[in-house]
Amino acid sequence: MFGVILTLSAYLLVTRQIVDETGAVTQSAVDKHFAVLPQLQRLFTDASVSQEAPFNRDATEGHNHEEASPATDEGNLPHNQLESIIRMHFDLYNIQDVVIYDLFGRVLFSYDDSRLNGQLTQGDRLPFKKAIEDGQRSASDQRGILHLWIPIQDSEGRTVGALEALRDISDRKSDSLGLIALLALLSLAGMLVLFFALRQLFIRSSRTIDSQNRELSEMVERIRRTYDESLQALSSALDSRDNETRGHSQRVTAYAWMLGKQLGLDEERMEWLIRGALLHDVGKIGIPDAILLKNGPLTEEEWVVMKGHVSQGVQMLRSIEFLGPSLDVVGYHHERWDGHGYPNGLQGEQIPLAARIFSVCDTYDAMTSDRPYRAACTHEEAILELQKNSGTQFSPAIVDAFLQISQEKLDSVRDLSKHQSLPFPLTSRDLSQVG
Repeated sequence: MFGVILTLSAYLLVTRQIVDETGAVTQSAVDKHFAVLPQLQRLFTDASVSQEAPFNRDATEGHNHEEASPATDEGNLPHNQLESIIRMHFDLYNIQDVVIYDLFGRVLFSYDDSRLNGQLTQGDRLPFKKAIEDGQRSASDQRGILHLWIPIQDSEGRTVGALEALRDISDRKSDSLGLIALLALLSLAGMLVLFFALRQLFIRSSRTIDSQNRELSEMVERIRRTYDESLQALSSALDSRDNETRGHSQRVTAYAWMLGKQLGLDEERMEWLIRGALLHDVGKIGIPDAILLKNGPLTEEEWVVMKGHVSQGVQMLRSIEFLGPSLDVVGYHHERWDGHGYPNGLQGEQIPLAARIFSVCDTYDAMTSDRPYRAACTHEEAILELQKNSGTQFSPAIVDAFLQISQEKLDSVRDLSKHQSLPFPLTSRDLSQVG
Protein backbone atom coordinates (compact mmCIF):
# COMPACT_ATOMS: atom_id res chain seq x y z
CA MET A 1 0.00 0.00 0.00
CA PHE A 2 2.83 2.38 0.84
CA GLY A 3 4.51 1.57 -2.48
CA VAL A 4 1.29 2.21 -4.44
CA ILE A 5 0.73 5.55 -2.70
CA LEU A 6 4.36 6.53 -3.24
CA THR A 7 4.21 5.62 -6.95
CA LEU A 8 0.93 7.47 -7.51
CA SER A 9 2.24 10.54 -5.70
CA ALA A 10 5.44 10.49 -7.75
CA TYR A 11 3.44 10.19 -10.98
CA LEU A 12 1.21 13.14 -10.10
CA LEU A 13 4.18 15.28 -9.06
CA VAL A 14 6.14 14.47 -12.22
CA THR A 15 3.09 15.11 -14.42
CA ARG A 16 2.52 18.44 -12.69
CA GLN A 17 6.18 19.30 -13.23
CA ILE A 18 5.94 18.41 -16.93
CA VAL A 19 2.83 20.58 -17.35
CA ASP A 20 4.41 23.56 -15.57
CA GLU A 21 7.74 23.25 -17.34
CA THR A 22 6.16 22.78 -20.79
CA GLY A 23 3.82 25.70 -20.22
CA ALA A 24 6.71 27.95 -19.17
CA VAL A 25 8.82 26.96 -22.20
CA THR A 26 5.88 27.48 -24.54
CA GLN A 27 5.11 30.91 -23.09
CA SER A 28 8.75 31.89 -23.42
CA ALA A 29 8.72 30.80 -27.05
CA VAL A 30 5.49 32.72 -27.75
CA ASP A 31 6.85 35.89 -26.13
CA LYS A 32 10.10 35.60 -28.03
CA HIS A 33 8.48 35.06 -31.43
CA PHE A 34 5.91 37.80 -31.01
CA ALA A 35 8.76 40.16 -30.09
CA VAL A 36 10.86 39.39 -33.19
CA LEU A 37 8.30 38.54 -35.88
CA PRO A 38 6.59 41.62 -37.36
CA GLN A 39 4.07 39.36 -39.10
CA LEU A 40 2.69 38.44 -35.70
CA GLN A 41 2.85 41.98 -34.37
CA ARG A 42 0.74 43.26 -37.29
CA LEU A 43 -2.15 41.12 -36.03
CA PHE A 44 -2.58 43.70 -33.23
CA THR A 45 -1.89 46.99 -35.07
CA ASP A 46 -5.32 48.33 -34.20
CA ALA A 47 -4.31 50.30 -31.08
CA SER A 48 -7.87 51.10 -30.08
CA VAL A 49 -8.71 47.42 -29.84
CA SER A 50 -5.53 46.42 -28.07
CA GLN A 51 -5.61 49.21 -25.45
CA GLU A 52 -9.12 50.59 -24.99
CA ALA A 53 -11.51 47.66 -24.88
CA PRO A 54 -10.82 45.27 -22.01
CA PHE A 55 -12.50 41.90 -22.24
CA ASN A 56 -15.93 41.26 -20.74
CA ARG A 57 -18.89 39.24 -21.77
CA ASP A 58 -21.13 42.13 -22.76
CA ALA A 59 -18.43 43.79 -24.80
CA THR A 60 -17.63 40.52 -26.52
CA GLU A 61 -21.21 39.70 -27.36
CA GLY A 62 -22.15 43.23 -28.44
CA HIS A 63 -18.95 44.23 -30.25
CA ASN A 64 -19.13 45.37 -33.86
CA HIS A 65 -16.68 43.23 -35.76
CA GLU A 66 -16.06 45.83 -38.37
CA GLU A 67 -14.97 48.42 -35.78
CA ALA A 68 -12.83 45.84 -33.96
CA SER A 69 -11.09 44.61 -37.04
CA PRO A 70 -7.39 45.11 -37.09
CA ALA A 71 -5.83 47.40 -39.59
CA THR A 72 -6.74 46.79 -43.16
CA ASP A 73 -5.28 43.75 -44.79
CA GLU A 74 -2.88 45.92 -46.70
CA GLY A 75 0.56 44.92 -45.54
CA ASN A 76 -0.78 41.85 -43.79
CA LEU A 77 0.23 38.39 -45.05
CA PRO A 78 -2.34 36.01 -46.50
CA HIS A 79 -3.50 33.42 -44.04
CA ASN A 80 -1.65 30.52 -45.62
CA GLN A 81 1.65 32.37 -45.56
CA LEU A 82 1.19 33.48 -41.98
CA GLU A 83 0.30 29.90 -41.05
CA SER A 84 3.50 28.66 -42.70
CA ILE A 85 5.59 31.12 -40.68
CA ILE A 86 3.87 30.20 -37.40
CA ARG A 87 4.09 26.46 -38.08
CA MET A 88 7.76 26.76 -39.00
CA HIS A 89 8.51 28.25 -35.60
CA PHE A 90 5.94 26.53 -33.36
CA ASP A 91 6.17 23.02 -34.76
CA LEU A 92 9.59 22.83 -33.13
CA TYR A 93 7.75 22.72 -29.81
CA ASN A 94 5.25 20.00 -30.84
CA ILE A 95 2.47 22.57 -30.87
CA GLN A 96 -0.40 20.97 -32.77
CA ASP A 97 -2.84 23.85 -32.96
CA VAL A 98 -2.69 27.62 -32.48
CA VAL A 99 -5.53 30.11 -32.08
CA ILE A 100 -4.85 33.83 -31.50
CA TYR A 101 -7.53 36.08 -29.97
CA ASP A 102 -7.81 39.81 -29.54
CA LEU A 103 -9.00 41.44 -26.36
CA PHE A 104 -12.63 40.85 -27.29
CA GLY A 105 -12.23 37.12 -27.83
CA ARG A 106 -12.35 37.44 -31.63
CA VAL A 107 -10.22 34.93 -33.51
CA LEU A 108 -7.39 36.72 -35.32
CA PHE A 109 -5.60 33.56 -36.43
CA SER A 110 -6.15 29.82 -36.42
CA TYR A 111 -4.75 26.85 -38.25
CA ASP A 112 -8.40 26.25 -39.13
CA ASP A 113 -9.15 29.24 -41.37
CA SER A 114 -12.89 28.67 -40.98
CA ARG A 115 -12.59 30.04 -37.44
CA LEU A 116 -11.15 33.42 -38.52
CA ASN A 117 -13.12 36.34 -37.11
CA GLY A 118 -15.14 33.85 -35.05
CA GLN A 119 -15.94 34.30 -31.40
CA LEU A 120 -14.59 32.69 -28.25
CA THR A 121 -16.64 29.64 -27.20
CA GLN A 122 -18.52 29.69 -23.92
CA GLY A 123 -16.34 26.95 -22.41
CA ASP A 124 -13.13 28.90 -23.04
CA ARG A 125 -14.17 32.13 -21.38
CA LEU A 126 -12.64 31.45 -17.95
CA PRO A 127 -9.05 30.64 -19.11
CA PHE A 128 -9.27 33.45 -21.68
CA LYS A 129 -10.36 35.93 -19.03
CA LYS A 130 -7.53 34.79 -16.73
CA ALA A 131 -4.99 35.39 -19.52
CA ILE A 132 -6.40 38.80 -20.51
CA GLU A 133 -7.29 40.34 -17.16
CA ASP A 134 -4.72 38.67 -14.87
CA GLY A 135 -1.97 38.19 -17.42
CA GLN A 136 -1.48 34.65 -16.17
CA ARG A 137 -0.87 31.47 -18.09
CA SER A 138 -3.20 28.50 -17.53
CA ALA A 139 -2.74 24.91 -18.59
CA SER A 140 -4.68 21.67 -18.43
CA ASP A 141 -3.58 18.16 -19.34
CA GLN A 142 -6.08 16.31 -21.52
CA ARG A 143 -4.74 12.76 -21.98
CA GLY A 144 -1.31 13.76 -23.16
CA ILE A 145 -2.39 16.96 -24.95
CA LEU A 146 -1.55 20.12 -23.06
CA HIS A 147 -4.16 22.87 -23.51
CA LEU A 148 -2.46 26.23 -22.96
CA TRP A 149 -3.76 29.77 -22.66
CA ILE A 150 -0.95 32.35 -22.89
CA PRO A 151 -1.32 36.14 -22.62
CA ILE A 152 0.28 38.13 -25.48
CA GLN A 153 1.93 41.42 -24.61
CA ASP A 154 3.27 44.22 -26.75
CA SER A 155 6.69 45.82 -26.45
CA GLU A 156 5.46 48.02 -23.59
CA GLY A 157 4.22 45.07 -21.53
CA ARG A 158 0.51 45.64 -22.22
CA THR A 159 -1.71 42.63 -22.83
CA VAL A 160 -3.04 42.82 -26.40
CA GLY A 161 -4.53 39.36 -26.79
CA ALA A 162 -4.24 35.69 -25.94
CA LEU A 163 -2.90 32.60 -27.64
CA GLU A 164 -4.52 29.19 -27.28
CA ALA A 165 -2.22 26.27 -28.07
CA LEU A 166 -2.43 22.50 -27.98
CA ARG A 167 0.89 20.81 -27.33
CA ASP A 168 1.60 17.09 -27.40
CA ILE A 169 3.36 15.96 -24.20
CA SER A 170 2.45 12.27 -24.45
CA ASP A 171 6.07 11.25 -25.19
CA ARG A 172 7.37 13.04 -22.09
CA LYS A 173 4.59 11.54 -19.97
CA SER A 174 5.35 8.08 -21.35
CA ASP A 175 9.03 8.50 -20.58
CA SER A 176 8.27 9.71 -17.09
CA LEU A 177 5.75 6.92 -16.59
CA GLY A 178 8.33 4.36 -17.62
CA LEU A 179 10.87 5.87 -15.23
CA ILE A 180 8.31 5.95 -12.42
CA ALA A 181 7.35 2.33 -13.16
CA LEU A 182 11.02 1.36 -12.96
CA LEU A 183 11.40 3.22 -9.68
CA ALA A 184 8.22 1.56 -8.41
CA LEU A 185 9.54 -1.88 -9.30
CA LEU A 186 12.83 -1.10 -7.59
CA SER A 187 10.96 0.22 -4.55
CA LEU A 188 8.76 -2.87 -4.51
CA ALA A 189 11.77 -5.13 -4.77
CA GLY A 190 13.46 -3.24 -1.96
CA MET A 191 10.34 -3.44 0.19
CA LEU A 192 10.02 -7.18 -0.45
CA VAL A 193 13.65 -7.73 0.48
CA LEU A 194 13.15 -5.61 3.60
CA PHE A 195 9.92 -7.43 4.42
CA PHE A 196 11.45 -10.89 4.20
CA ALA A 197 14.55 -9.74 6.10
CA LEU A 198 12.37 -8.31 8.88
CA ARG A 199 10.19 -11.42 8.78
CA GLN A 200 13.21 -13.66 9.33
CA LEU A 201 14.40 -11.34 12.09
CA PHE A 202 10.94 -11.48 13.68
CA ILE A 203 10.85 -15.27 13.47
CA ARG A 204 14.30 -15.62 15.02
CA SER A 205 13.44 -13.07 17.70
CA SER A 206 10.14 -14.84 18.45
CA ARG A 207 11.91 -18.16 18.78
CA THR A 208 14.52 -16.61 21.06
CA ILE A 209 11.81 -14.96 23.17
CA ASP A 210 9.83 -18.23 23.34
CA SER A 211 12.94 -20.10 24.39
CA GLN A 212 13.75 -17.50 27.02
CA ASN A 213 10.16 -17.57 28.26
CA ARG A 214 10.31 -21.34 28.60
CA GLU A 215 13.60 -21.11 30.43
CA LEU A 216 12.20 -18.38 32.67
CA SER A 217 9.06 -20.43 33.35
CA GLU A 218 11.21 -23.45 34.20
CA MET A 219 13.37 -21.31 36.46
CA VAL A 220 10.33 -19.86 38.22
CA GLU A 221 8.93 -23.36 38.63
CA ARG A 222 12.24 -24.57 40.06
CA ILE A 223 12.31 -21.63 42.48
CA ARG A 224 8.73 -22.29 43.44
CA ARG A 225 9.45 -25.97 43.93
CA THR A 226 12.50 -25.07 46.03
CA TYR A 227 10.33 -22.81 48.21
CA ASP A 228 7.80 -25.57 48.71
CA GLU A 229 10.46 -28.16 49.45
CA SER A 230 12.03 -25.80 51.94
CA LEU A 231 8.69 -25.33 53.63
CA GLN A 232 8.19 -29.08 53.74
CA ALA A 233 11.62 -29.54 55.31
CA LEU A 234 10.86 -26.90 57.93
CA SER A 235 7.48 -28.48 58.62
CA SER A 236 9.06 -31.91 59.01
CA ALA A 237 11.64 -30.46 61.39
CA LEU A 238 8.86 -28.99 63.53
CA ASP A 239 6.98 -32.26 63.60
CA SER A 240 10.09 -34.25 64.47
CA ARG A 241 10.59 -32.03 67.53
CA ASP A 242 7.36 -33.30 69.00
CA ASN A 243 6.95 -37.07 68.74
CA GLU A 244 3.26 -36.75 69.57
CA THR A 245 2.52 -34.80 66.42
CA ARG A 246 4.86 -36.48 63.93
CA GLY A 247 3.36 -36.21 60.43
CA HIS A 248 0.64 -33.86 61.67
CA SER A 249 1.52 -30.92 59.39
CA GLN A 250 1.60 -33.11 56.28
CA ARG A 251 -1.72 -34.77 57.04
CA VAL A 252 -3.55 -31.59 57.97
CA THR A 253 -2.21 -29.95 54.81
CA ALA A 254 -3.65 -32.77 52.70
CA TYR A 255 -7.00 -32.50 54.51
CA ALA A 256 -7.02 -28.74 53.95
CA TRP A 257 -6.37 -29.25 50.25
CA MET A 258 -9.29 -31.68 50.00
CA LEU A 259 -11.59 -29.32 51.87
CA GLY A 260 -10.47 -26.30 49.83
CA LYS A 261 -11.18 -28.24 46.66
CA GLN A 262 -14.60 -29.17 48.01
CA LEU A 263 -15.30 -25.47 48.63
CA GLY A 264 -14.15 -24.49 45.13
CA LEU A 265 -11.05 -22.45 45.96
CA ASP A 266 -9.01 -21.35 42.94
CA GLU A 267 -5.42 -22.53 42.46
CA GLU A 268 -3.83 -19.39 43.89
CA ARG A 269 -5.84 -19.43 47.14
CA MET A 270 -5.24 -23.18 47.37
CA GLU A 271 -1.48 -22.61 47.35
CA TRP A 272 -1.83 -19.99 50.10
CA LEU A 273 -3.86 -22.46 52.16
CA ILE A 274 -1.34 -25.28 51.67
CA ARG A 275 1.65 -23.16 52.69
CA GLY A 276 -0.22 -21.79 55.70
CA ALA A 277 -1.17 -25.32 56.76
CA LEU A 278 2.43 -26.49 56.53
CA LEU A 279 3.69 -23.63 58.69
CA HIS A 280 0.74 -23.16 61.05
CA ASP A 281 2.80 -24.08 64.15
CA VAL A 282 6.13 -22.56 63.07
CA GLY A 283 5.98 -20.29 66.13
CA LYS A 284 6.48 -23.32 68.39
CA ILE A 285 10.16 -23.07 67.54
CA GLY A 286 10.29 -20.40 70.23
CA ILE A 287 8.42 -22.42 72.85
CA PRO A 288 10.68 -23.98 75.54
CA ASP A 289 10.91 -27.77 75.48
CA ALA A 290 9.78 -27.89 79.09
CA ILE A 291 6.42 -26.55 78.00
CA LEU A 292 6.19 -27.96 74.47
CA LEU A 293 7.13 -31.52 75.47
CA LYS A 294 5.45 -31.58 78.88
CA ASN A 295 3.57 -34.85 79.45
CA GLY A 296 1.00 -33.51 81.89
CA PRO A 297 -1.47 -30.62 81.63
CA LEU A 298 -0.07 -27.09 81.35
CA THR A 299 -0.43 -24.53 84.10
CA GLU A 300 -2.17 -21.22 83.40
CA GLU A 301 1.19 -19.47 83.04
CA GLU A 302 2.43 -22.20 80.68
CA TRP A 303 -0.71 -21.83 78.57
CA VAL A 304 0.02 -18.16 78.19
CA VAL A 305 3.48 -19.04 76.87
CA MET A 306 2.09 -21.76 74.61
CA LYS A 307 -0.51 -19.45 73.10
CA GLY A 308 2.29 -17.07 72.19
CA HIS A 309 3.39 -19.42 69.40
CA VAL A 310 0.76 -17.83 67.15
CA SER A 311 2.15 -14.29 67.33
CA GLN A 312 5.69 -15.65 67.20
CA GLY A 313 4.89 -17.55 64.01
CA VAL A 314 3.42 -14.45 62.35
CA GLN A 315 6.43 -12.40 63.40
CA MET A 316 8.83 -14.97 61.95
CA LEU A 317 7.10 -15.13 58.53
CA ARG A 318 5.98 -11.51 58.16
CA SER A 319 9.11 -10.46 56.22
CA ILE A 320 8.79 -13.28 53.65
CA GLU A 321 6.74 -11.65 50.90
CA PHE A 322 5.45 -14.75 49.09
CA LEU A 323 4.15 -16.15 52.39
CA GLY A 324 2.12 -13.02 53.19
CA PRO A 325 -1.30 -14.43 52.14
CA SER A 326 -0.56 -17.63 54.09
CA LEU A 327 -0.35 -15.76 57.41
CA ASP A 328 -4.15 -15.98 57.67
CA VAL A 329 -3.73 -19.62 58.69
CA VAL A 330 -0.70 -19.04 60.94
CA GLY A 331 -2.26 -16.09 62.76
CA TYR A 332 -5.93 -17.14 63.11
CA HIS A 333 -6.14 -20.95 63.19
CA HIS A 334 -6.99 -20.93 66.92
CA GLU A 335 -9.89 -18.48 66.58
CA ARG A 336 -13.39 -19.90 67.22
CA TRP A 337 -16.62 -19.28 65.38
CA ASP A 338 -18.29 -18.12 68.63
CA GLY A 339 -15.49 -15.61 69.36
CA HIS A 340 -13.94 -17.47 72.31
CA GLY A 341 -10.69 -18.34 70.54
CA TYR A 342 -7.31 -16.63 70.60
CA PRO A 343 -5.28 -14.49 70.09
CA ASN A 344 -7.80 -11.85 68.82
CA GLY A 345 -11.19 -13.25 69.81
CA LEU A 346 -12.57 -12.98 66.25
CA GLN A 347 -15.91 -14.55 65.54
CA GLY A 348 -17.95 -15.70 62.55
CA GLU A 349 -16.82 -14.49 59.17
CA GLN A 350 -14.36 -12.10 60.78
CA ILE A 351 -12.09 -15.13 60.80
CA PRO A 352 -10.34 -15.51 57.41
CA LEU A 353 -11.70 -18.35 55.27
CA ALA A 354 -8.36 -20.19 55.15
CA ALA A 355 -8.18 -20.21 58.97
CA ARG A 356 -11.76 -21.52 59.23
CA ILE A 357 -10.92 -24.33 56.79
CA PHE A 358 -7.72 -25.24 58.57
CA SER A 359 -9.32 -25.23 62.02
CA VAL A 360 -11.68 -28.07 61.06
CA CYS A 361 -8.87 -30.09 59.45
CA ASP A 362 -6.51 -29.52 62.40
CA THR A 363 -9.10 -30.73 64.91
CA TYR A 364 -10.02 -33.78 62.81
CA ASP A 365 -6.37 -34.86 62.57
CA ALA A 366 -5.79 -34.30 66.31
CA MET A 367 -8.80 -36.50 67.16
CA THR A 368 -7.87 -39.29 64.72
CA SER A 369 -4.18 -39.44 65.74
CA ASP A 370 -2.75 -41.45 68.64
CA ARG A 371 -1.43 -39.58 71.67
CA PRO A 372 0.50 -41.02 74.67
CA TYR A 373 -2.35 -40.12 76.96
CA ARG A 374 -5.19 -41.39 74.70
CA ALA A 375 -5.92 -43.56 71.69
CA ALA A 376 -7.07 -42.12 68.40
CA CYS A 377 -10.78 -41.65 67.79
CA THR A 378 -12.46 -43.39 64.92
CA HIS A 379 -13.54 -41.49 61.85
CA GLU A 380 -17.17 -41.68 62.94
CA GLU A 381 -16.40 -40.36 66.43
CA ALA A 382 -14.40 -37.47 65.00
CA ILE A 383 -17.22 -36.57 62.62
CA LEU A 384 -19.75 -36.57 65.47
CA GLU A 385 -17.48 -34.26 67.46
CA LEU A 386 -17.17 -31.85 64.50
CA GLN A 387 -20.96 -31.79 64.11
CA LYS A 388 -21.37 -31.22 67.85
CA ASN A 389 -19.11 -28.15 67.74
CA SER A 390 -20.47 -26.76 64.46
CA GLY A 391 -21.68 -23.23 65.12
CA THR A 392 -19.57 -22.84 68.27
CA GLN A 393 -15.98 -23.77 67.55
CA PHE A 394 -16.34 -24.24 63.78
CA SER A 395 -18.09 -22.58 60.85
CA PRO A 396 -21.22 -24.64 60.03
CA ALA A 397 -20.64 -24.27 56.28
CA ILE A 398 -17.07 -25.52 56.58
CA VAL A 399 -18.14 -28.54 58.66
CA ASP A 400 -20.85 -29.40 56.13
CA ALA A 401 -18.29 -29.26 53.30
CA PHE A 402 -15.87 -31.47 55.24
CA LEU A 403 -18.61 -34.07 55.71
CA GLN A 404 -18.83 -34.36 51.92
CA ILE A 405 -15.30 -35.78 51.75
CA SER A 406 -15.36 -39.58 51.72
CA GLN A 407 -13.76 -41.59 54.50
CA GLU A 408 -11.67 -43.45 51.92
CA LYS A 409 -9.92 -40.21 50.87
CA LEU A 410 -9.27 -39.21 54.48
CA ASP A 411 -7.93 -42.68 55.31
CA SER A 412 -5.58 -42.55 52.29
CA VAL A 413 -3.88 -39.51 53.80
CA ARG A 414 -3.22 -41.28 57.12
CA ASP A 415 -1.97 -44.36 55.31
CA LEU A 416 0.44 -42.35 53.17
CA SER A 417 1.84 -40.45 56.18
CA LYS A 418 2.75 -43.77 57.88
CA HIS A 419 5.23 -44.67 55.11
CA GLN A 420 8.26 -42.62 56.05
CA SER A 421 10.17 -43.83 52.98
CA LEU A 422 7.67 -42.28 50.60
CA PRO A 423 7.75 -38.55 49.75
CA PHE A 424 4.58 -36.86 50.90
CA PRO A 425 2.98 -34.71 48.17
CA LEU A 426 2.52 -31.18 49.48
CA THR A 427 1.83 -28.94 46.47
CA SER A 428 -1.50 -28.37 44.79
CA ARG A 429 -0.45 -30.47 41.79
CA ASP A 430 1.09 -33.22 43.89
CA LEU A 431 -1.83 -33.52 46.29
CA SER A 432 -4.17 -34.53 43.46
CA GLN A 433 -2.81 -38.08 43.80
CA VAL A 434 -4.31 -38.46 47.26
CA GLY A 435 -7.58 -36.67 46.41
